[in-house]
Formats: sequence, structure tokens, C-alpha cells
Amino acid sequence: MGLSKTFKRLSLSLGADAVWYSSPDLKLLILARMIRMFAYGGTTLILVLYLSALGIPDTRIGLFMTLALVGDIGVSTVLTVVGDGMGVRVTMAVGALLMMASGVAFAVLEDYWLLLGASILGVINPSANEVDPFKAIEESAIARLSTTANCNDFFAWWTLLGMVGMAASTLLTGFAIDVLQASYALRPLEIYRFIFLGYAAVGFLKLVCALCISSQVELYTPSAMLKDSEIVSVDNSRPLLGEYQYQPQNGAYNTITAPSNNTSNSYSNCNEVDVNPTPMFTPESRSFIWKVSLAIMPDYIGSGLAQITWMTYFFKREYDIAEGPLGLAIFIASIISSFLNLLSSPLSRALGQVPTMVVCHTITSISLLMISAPNNRTLALGLFMLRIVLREIDSAPRQAFLAGGVLDEERTSTMGLVTVVKTVGCCVGLFLTGEFAGSGYFWVAFIVAGALKLLHNVVILGFFWNHRGRYEA
Repeated sequence: MGLSKTFKRLSLSLGADAVWYSSPDLKLLILARMIRMFAYGGTTLILVLYLSALGIPDTRIGLFMTLALVGDIGVSTVLTVVGDGMGVRVTMAVGALLMMASGVAFAVLEDYWLLLGASILGVINPSANEVDPFKAIEESAIARLSTTANCNDFFAWWTLLGMVGMAASTLLTGFAIDVLQASYALRPLEIYRFIFLGYAAVGFLKLVCALCISSQVELYTPSAMLKDSEIVSVDNSRPLLGEYQYQPQNGAYNTITAPSNNTSNSYSNCNEVDVNPTPMFTPESRSFIWKVSLAIMPDYIGSGLAQITWMTYFFKREYDIAEGPLGLAIFIASIISSFLNLLSSPLSRALGQVPTMVVCHTITSISLLMISAPNNRTLALGLFMLRIVLREIDSAPRQAFLAGGVLDEERTSTMGLVTVVKTVGCCVGLFLTGEFAGSGYFWVAFIVAGALKLLHNVVILGFFWNHRGRYEA
């Protein structure tokens, strides 16, 4: 009995109960994330290696990845504007179809510019796990279907299972490369093409998942987070075209004057209807968004400088570590990180979202800063694994922090805009890494990355130390 109570208490603390008893749609959204991250794991490990095997120099590889992310800005911008209009299910299905098409394109094409186009549309890029134009609308749907009490829990498991999927794919890809080379004497280029075909197959699984989600994930109603004082009660005796129901405390954003009861003037007054367009964001949300954008810019420049696909290329080139051992190292670190990530929800409840984000992120920034310093393969690989272990522990509170900083109907647009900022930052970082690698100063990229990520923590503390979001209990 005591063991059962302990297990129950642990399950509640880690948020497992919230996920287990959640709606099928929430489970499918989490599963879709896991499937998508499984696809990204293999391509993240081999992308730079594949482009290098095609004879593309390091500087052009950096340019390739930068332009791929620039293209993703366009996709993200479109989804920011039309995401909720298209609907969660349609957006997910479109993303899955594009994954399938780009996987096949990478398997059969060699032209630099054609591969770039396929990379943009199918999200084959080194930052796909962090800068994914189809991610924002799924985050928005999860926040919409969750409550203040369990939002952190859902994002924690969403992150955990995504990382498990990516870790499993990395391990499988690394050992598949080693086995196919040793047992079947296949050239690396041929093996990489098989992996991209696997990416297309996983895209089909994501399509099936998207088609199984119900209409409950779509945005139909005003924000559940609006205060009672912000909702004007509806008088059933008034015409349907009376004052519009949503009215902020400091005045109406959208006011439509009802037609006069005098039928003789009905038509003459039609042109006098006063319509003031509703702003995309409230003043409070605009302030929150620009502060977040300013804070995350140095963080994602650092992420671009030290993407895993660049780091695997660094270890392969500088220390001659094969794909199999690299995949195993990433797998072990990612699995530990996945389960350690479950602590983010209780940690966030104990410390608060912002302190949890800053403490965890500072540790990973310092480990990144030191990776290239020792010139020791074992120590460098250990620091690389430590960064992977700790890099996502602040993910759930960060996602809940963003979701709670704006209104429900603003959330998809907010997530899309933040994704654009992330993408711009990664673009800068990826280009700089290509320049460092091509100039013989590969190691400098990781030192600059760690310093920029530490700067991010300082800015977050300055802007949000006393901030308390809607999803903080």
C-alpha cells in the first residue's frame, strides 16, 4: 500500500497522471512531436556530413544552412498569419506532406540550389529541433487544451518524448551507418540517401497522426484567460449587432454600432457603421513580446554557432570519432536529459519559471563555453554530453512562460513571431560557424556561443525577474 501511494505521489509530481487522463487530442499532439523529432534526429546527425560528402566546402555549407533558415522565416511568417485560419490539423498535414517530399528530394538530388529549396520546404535543417515553423501552432494548441494547473506538465512530457524520439533516431542512424559500411561496403553518400528516404517515411506517419486529431484542437472561442471584467455581458433584448462582446478595461478595441430601430433610417445609416480594427496584440502583450525577442536573440545566435550537426562534424574532423560512437553518446545524453526534463515541472513550481530557466541555462552555457578549450577528446566529448543532458531541462517552463505571457487568441501569432526571431538568430550563428570552420578556427565558434548564451541569461533576469505568468500557480 505504501509503495502504491509513493508511486501515485511521484506520478502526480511528474505530471504523468495529467497526460494519462488527458484527451486523445493532447496525446496525439505529444505523439506528433515525438514522430517529428524522430525524423529530425537522423538528419541532424548527417546533414553537414552529407553536404561535405557531395564536395561542398565548409563556407558554402554554412551559407546553405543559413539560407535554409531564412527560407523557414518565410514559412513561419505565413503560418503566423494564417495558422489558426488554416487550422491545427491542416497545418500539421501540410507539414507532413512537405517532410515526405523533401526527404525524397534529398535522396535523389545533388544540385546545391535544389537541395536548398527542399530543405526550406521540408524543414531539413540543423535547427529543426529548435526552429520548426510547424511547431508554434502545436504549442498553441497544447496550451489551449491545458489548464493553469497542468500546462507545465504537458509541455514537460511533450519535450521529454520528443527528445526520446530524437535520441532513438540518432542512435539508430549512427549504428546503421557503421553496420552498412562494415557489412555491405556501402559508401557514406549512399547510406545518407537511405536515411533521407527514412525521413520521408516518418513524414507519412506524422500525416496519419495529423488526420486522427479531432476538431477540438481548433481555436473557436475567445480566450479562456480573459478576466470577467473584460467580458461585456450580452443583453438578449438587444439586437445581435449591438456592442461587440469583447471589451478591454481601458476601452473597446472593436465597437460596432447597432442599427437604429427606425426602419426608415436603416439603409441610410448603413454607411455610418464605425468599425475600428482590433489590434493583433494588446499593449501588454506587445511589451512582453519585444522583451522576449530581445532576450532570445543572443541565445539563438549561440545555438546556431553550436548546432549538434556542426558539433558532430567538429568531432568527426578534429578527433576522428565515427558516427556510431557519436550517435551512442548523443543517445545516452538525450535519454538522461529526457527523464531529467521531468524535474522541470516540479522545479518550476518550487522556484518559479524564470529562476528555473536561468539556473539551468547558465550551466549549459558554461559547459558549451569550455568544450573546445581543453583540446582533450574525452573531456570535450564529456562536456558535449553534459550540454545535451541539461539543455532541455528549462524547455517546459520556457514554453509555459511564453504561452502565459499573451492571450489565447494571440498565442499562435506570438509563437510564430518568436520562431522568426529564433530563426534569424540561428541564421547568423550558422553562417559564422561556417566561416570559423573554413578559416581553421572551428573551436572559436563554441566559445562565442557560450558567451552569447550567458548574455541571454542576464537579459532575461533584467526583464523578467519579477514576472509571473498566467500558467504559474
